[in-house]
Formats: sequence, C-alpha cells, structure tokens
Amino acid sequence: MADLLECLLQIKGLRETADRVAALVKSVDANRWNHAPGPDEASAADLLVRLAEIEILHGVWLRLMLASARPALPIFDEHGLVNLGRCHWEAKEALERFLVRRHDNLELLDTCSANDLCRTGVHPIRRDMTIADLVALMLATDVERLGEIRRALGM
Repeated sequence: MADLLECLLQIKGLRETADRVAALVKSVDANRWNHAPGPDEASAADLLVRLAEIEILHGVWLRLMLASARPALPIFDEHGLVNLGRCHWEAKEALERFLVRRHDNLELLDTCSANDLCRTGVHPIRRDMTIADLVALMLATDVERLGEIRRALGM
C-alpha cells in the first residue's frame, strides 16, 4: 500500500514539473533560454528539448510494459537527437512538445491499476523495472533536468 501511495505522489510530481517548466518559460526572457552558460554547456532551451525528447522514450517504455509481458526496454542517448541537429526549437516550442508528450503519458498512467503499476520490463542496465520504478525515474529525471535548466538560466 505504501508503494502505491508513493507512486501516486510521484505521478502528482510529474504533473507539477509540467507546471514549473511552463512557469519558467513564461517568466524568463526568451533570449536567456538560447544562451549557453559556458563553452561546452547546453543552453536552457537545449535542456528543455532533451526533456521533451526523453519523454518520448519514457512513453515508449510505459506502453511496452503495459502492452506486453516483460518487454526489452531500449537504451536511449538523450544527447543523440539534439546533437544530430534535428531539434532547433525555441523554448516555447520545446515546452509545447514536452507538455503534449507529458500529458499523453500522464493520461495513460491515470488509467493504470495497482497491478498495472507492478508490470515489468527488462532494461539492459537497470534490469527488471516496474512501471512504478519508471515513474520514479521520470520524476528523478525531471528534478535533475529542471535543476540544470535553472542553472543554465543563471537562477
């Protein structure tokens, strides 16, 4: 029961991340989002792009775990897509994409039963992961990336 409550609180945290990021984009001048704090450092906009891109991976893992028994979960290089030059989004566009992707994942998580949250997938490094583990990983990623975004913005 405690694990289920913890997972539900983490899902609530995922919703709050979306609100926090939206508030940052609204309150911080657009030019600051595109300025990298150092020579080999990502701009806040690039970090937001990475957050939007990794939301896709988390959604794939979630759907694989719900749709099949113990699926193999692919590894993803979150820097890869950004480094390929595919994503040159302004902060507002990256935010819109992140919010849509997060909304889709939260909508699916909202339909999960306690049994669903225990469904597993097999990650090459993390080994067996439940959907509840994935939710915790998503929230940890949010916290880490939001901290990086704030530092890149000089906050």
